[in-house]
Formats: sequence, C-alpha cells, structure tokens
Amino acid sequence: MKTTLLGMVGVMMISALSVSAAFTEPTDAQLTAAANDPAAIAALLVGASSEQAAQVIKAVVVQIAAMDLTASAQGTKISAVVAAAFSSVPAGSASLLAANLGTACGASVAVSGNPAVVSSIQSAIATSGGSAGAALAETFGTAYTKAKAEQTAGKDDSAPPVATGYPGQK
Repeated sequence: MKTTLLGMVGVMMISALSVSAAFTEPTDAQLTAAANDPAAIAALLVGASSEQAAQVIKAVVVQIAAMDLTASAQGTKISAVVAAAFSSVPAGSASLLAANLGTACGASVAVSGNPAVVSSIQSAIATSGGSAGAALAETFGTAYTKAKAEQTAGKDDSAPPVATGYPGQK
C-alpha cells in the first residue's frame, strides 16, 4: 500500500511538473523585456517546442531591429539573444531549433529585409553552437534560404511601371 501510494504521488508530481512547464505565448511586454535584457529569453522558452521557440526568438529579434541602436549594438544584442536561447534548449534539439529559426526568419519580412540582422543571427548560432556551430549555422542558412525563396516565389521583382503623362497634364 505504501509503495502504491508513493508511486501515485510520484506520478502526480511528474504530472504537476509537466503542467507547470507548459509553454505560454509571451506578451509584447515580455518580448520587449527580452529585447532589452537578452538573458530573459530563456524564461520565455520554457516548455516551448522548437517551432514555438523559433517564433519567440524571431519576435525578440524583430523588437531589437526596431530599436534605435547602432549596427554594432544591434548585432551584440541579437547575438546575446540567440546565444541565450540556444544554451537553454535541451541537448539534441539545437539542430531542429536552427532549422525552425531559419524558416521563421526567412518568412519574416522584418528579419529577411535586413541582411545585417540575418548575419548576426547566423554568426551567433555558429559561435554559440560549440563544435556543432558551423553545422547549425548551415542548417539555419539552408532553412532561411528555402523560406525566403518560398516567400518571394511568384512575386514580380521588376520595378513598378513609371507613370507617363497624358494629354492635358502639365
């Protein structure tokens, strides 16, 4: 009886821990706080899947890109966010996070429209990934390129037609 009771208590504790570790979508205020203090990103990723984590990281990067910072300061903040995020993910899931982050960033006009931001993200992945950093950065780059291509597929990149005058226009 005592063993059964202890087993039931153990299952209940594990269930309670699982429930408490469920992912909660961060608020705009939390994203802004993480943009200002990159170490705060780890708390926003608790319980997140790789896809959810990638979306949170991208949202924080977008916040940083919108700040009035020098390119160097912007790159430093982005690098700190990415490094903190990759250090907080479970072992073995960094490759999946890199791929999902590449997809999220490639599909985001706010990120993909700024090559310096993309470069900062990829460099941070390479340096924070340890011995696997180069492979993680390549995974990010491949997913980014594919998502960016899908985002722009079918769009006419030619310049818009130039308006010409019509009779009577001065």
